[in-house]
Amino acid sequence: MIYYERLNTIRQFLIIDSMTDIPQSSRNEKTVSDKKYQNEIVRKIIHMSSFLIVIFIYFADKWTACVVTGILFLLFFTANSLLLYSKFRFLNDIKVKHLSFLLRENEKYGYISSNWFLLGCFLSVLLFQKYIAMLGITVLIFGDAFAALIGMRFGKHRFKNKKSVEGTLAFIAVSYLFLAGFAVFLKLDTLFIIAALVSIPAVSVFEIYSKQLKIDDNLLIPILFGVLMISLLFVFEKAIAISFPI
Repeated sequence: MIYYERLNTIRQFLIIDSMTDIPQSSRNEKTVSDKKYQNEIVRKIIHMSSFLIVIFIYFADKWTACVVTGILFLLFFTANSLLLYSKFRFLNDIKVKHLSFLLRENEKYGYISSNWFLLGCFLSVLLFQKYIAMLGITVLIFGDAFAALIGMRFGKHRFKNKKSVEGTLAFIAVSYLFLAGFAVFLKLDTLFIIAALVSIPAVSVFEIYSKQLKIDDNLLIPILFGVLMISLLFVFEKAIAISFPI
């Protein structure tokens, strides 16, 4: 209960009182919009805290990282499945009662996005080289978070599915910032950086239409990023080998 109270305290702290001299109908709409945005901030703060998984992957070997992320996914998925089972439905009702402001409508009586995030982490670590997995998960965590926050608050140019150009640009810009940090900290080679520079905007385009593709972006982004990276690196290496034969 203390945890729930703290989350609600954060949500209340983020409320912006900017409704002076606004008509009642507009004031009500603004109140709903502000509360929705404040809830999204809290949701994204929790989402961004999962960067701890990226730090863990950096220090762990591939096998350990696979086992830990795999176990986390199974634990979350099993717990979520039990909540949806009729005998434990009352526990799900408690979850909805206390955490409804953090949940999407499809998550209240369905599987929460944390399941797909952990599955995406597990598959990334399993299928791709460590630095590719780390960067792909980071792009998901921060690129997607800032795309949502910037898009909700400043999005003026909307696609048909209501996602915004501003949100997509935020996704790319924030992802590039983390790529720069990774490049310095991990001493990434030039080909890796070029491949990432191409992969990030490509992934952002697919992220726009993730709902139409009916694939959760927590799963789509890191896997697609990894596939693009290994494909581009393969092409670059072959091109160099042909252009500069030994």
